[in-house]
Amino acid sequence: MNQENLDKMILLVWVCFSIRFLFFSYWDILLWPPILLLVNEFNKNIQNHELSSGDSEPEAIGRHTQEESKFKEQKKRLTSLDFLIQIMIQEELQRIEKKLTASSK
Repeated sequence: MNQENLDKMILLVWVCFSIRFLFFSYWDILLWPPILLLVNEFNKNIQNHELSSGDSEPEAIGRHTQEESKFKEQKKRLTSLDFLIQIMIQEELQRIEKKLTASSK
């Protein structure tokens, strides 16, 4: 859960709290602070887990980022280009050898 979703969830809880404060009894309001505390502890646990796993981006845990997939795609292209260049160089060397052997005879 990223920070943006958590902020929205906390905002929703506060909106519900405000509506209950305006229209409902005070006893219902007593149930909301423990819920807020649980949400806060849940957020702290997630942040501690992210720090301990060594990844500072929660969205990157278990998923490939777009930049990573772009780099992989570029690497594939460069690898294929390198391979094609090597083939062209070998063909050129073979042509040069044929010319040299034909001219030496």
